Amino acid sequence: MDINSTFNARNLVRLEAALLAHPVAQAYFQGRLFDGYGQPLRELNIHHTEGPPLRLNAATTGRLCMIPDGSLVTATRIDDRSEAPAGVDIHYSNIFIQNGQHNSVVMYRSQSGPAMWIDALYIRNVMLAPQAPPRLTSVAFGLMAIAAYRLGFQHISLLAAGGGPLRETSEDDLIGYAVWPKLGFDAEVASVELDRFPNPALTGAATVQDVRKNAPGWWEEHGSGRTMLFQLAANSRSWSILLNYLYTALMEDAT
Repeated sequence: MDINSTFNARNLVRLEAALLAHPVAQAYFQGRLFDGYGQPLRELNIHHTEGPPLRLNAATTGRLCMIPDGSLVTATRIDDRSEAPAGVDIHYSNIFIQNGQHNSVVMYRSQSGPAMWIDALYIRNVMLAPQAPPRLTSVAFGLMAIAAYRLGFQHISLLAAGGGPLRETSEDDLIGYAVWPKLGFDAEVASVELDRFPNPALTGAATVQDVRKNAPGWWEEHGSGRTMLFQLAANSRSWSILLNYLYTALMEDAT
């Protein structure tokens, strides 16, 4: 994907500075990572089918894969028999992840990208424990999206699990269907889904973001899990939503 220098300068430079100044980034996204042997991680090399590897220093690895400082990081190649796309699975563990779980991000080649180049990310698992600091996911994903854009990735995808109605939640509840759209992820919505709980404002709505815009609260109440996508192209709808959400959140934290 081509990098739009104007979009980067007008939007991402400012956002990155604001995110890196946030207490969460100051404490947990400085690139203090460890490999599977407990040694400091200096560099992660992601090999393509052809050509030189993608070389990531520790700080970029942490931001690109939403990995907080203090995490143990390992990379494993997976094939298309898993539930995730075939590619390189970067998985990590730390004190903020639920017991018995690990979080991971898969780097892979999308069908729309160059034939030999890893150009997409799949957030395979994000399971945070109650002691995780507030805004960890928001700050981490903002840094992830910025890093992915600058490295030329096309998009970020995930399975947003769970379904409405959204109520008071516990550690084991799956609420990704409601959380990830706030950060700019989108997916198609079938008209038959909307017809189950009719609302005149949803006439013509075709995506999750259409539903959220036209009938606020409907998706949290009646939505359901599905694969969702964040489009990394400059000035995409995904970026517009994420920028607005993060600046609002950062201003709230500053007051």
